[in-house]
Amino acid sequence: ARGSGLRRRRTREYNVRSTPMGTTRIGIDIDDLHIAPKAALQKAAALRFGHVEMPAVQGELAPDNLSASGRRHLSRFLSGLGLDVAALVADVPGTRLTDPASTDERIERTRLIMGLARDLGVGVVTASVGSLTHPETGEPSPLALDALRQIGEYADMIGTTYAIRPLCETALGLARVLDEVGCPSIGICLDPAAMVMSGVNPLPVLERFADSLSIVHVRDGTAGGAHSSGMETRLGEGDVDLAAIISGLVDAEFGGVHILRRTDSRTPAADLEAGREVLATYM
Repeated sequence: ARGSGLRRRRTREYNVRSTPMGTTRIGIDIDDLHIAPKAALQKAAALRFGHVEMPAVQGELAPDNLSASGRRHLSRFLSGLGLDVAALVADVPGTRLTDPASTDERIERTRLIMGLARDLGVGVVTASVGSLTHPETGEPSPLALDALRQIGEYADMIGTTYAIRPLCETALGLARVLDEVGCPSIGICLDPAAMVMSGVNPLPVLERFADSLSIVHVRDGTAGGAHSSGMETRLGEGDVDLAAIISGLVDAEFGGVHILRRTDSRTPAADLEAGREVLATYM
């Protein structure tokens, strides 16, 4: 019931599943270019990526640094470049949903970013949330449940989706968390490479949460395990089963944005362009 409700809500408000089959919406996270935000947006447009994901925790794009007029100027700047903002990123450093010393700060800063998303007309805010369950029992963290409920209620009130990026959660563990939270405004930002690098198979998560996908990160990496993490690679050179992932997205009729990522590269622009070509071979 939770998944089907979320699907109806996103279809109505964000038109996530309206893209015709065979038409792929591809974008990049401007943070991966490692240059100033304005220059990164211009670069994204020059590379012919029509969609971008923007970090909004600190710097020029943080809510505290964008007045009402600054937000209007940014919207005009994006429009002039022909760019659509697929999502804002709310990865608040040094905070965890399971840490009582930082949970309140995480919630408050996330709400501010959601308010910025509303003002910019952005329907999705993504965030890596770390572990949400006990490593031995698999029980959902009460702190994480409460935080997600608070964030989800605010997201529902202002009409946005909070798309969490699972890292080390199994499909079963994630399902237990989201079922207990019970909020249709909590979605999934699927990053298969992040899961593979943590030693988790992303395919069961894709299958279980097909109706809850708000956005997808496309990158590659080597497999990690219990005692070591994998490493990011150029697309097509790692252990992510891209064919299976893309097939699963097609079966799910996912029409959202595919965000190409290259977080660790000396030549990110070239790698992202090459990644687009690799992705095209699987579509």
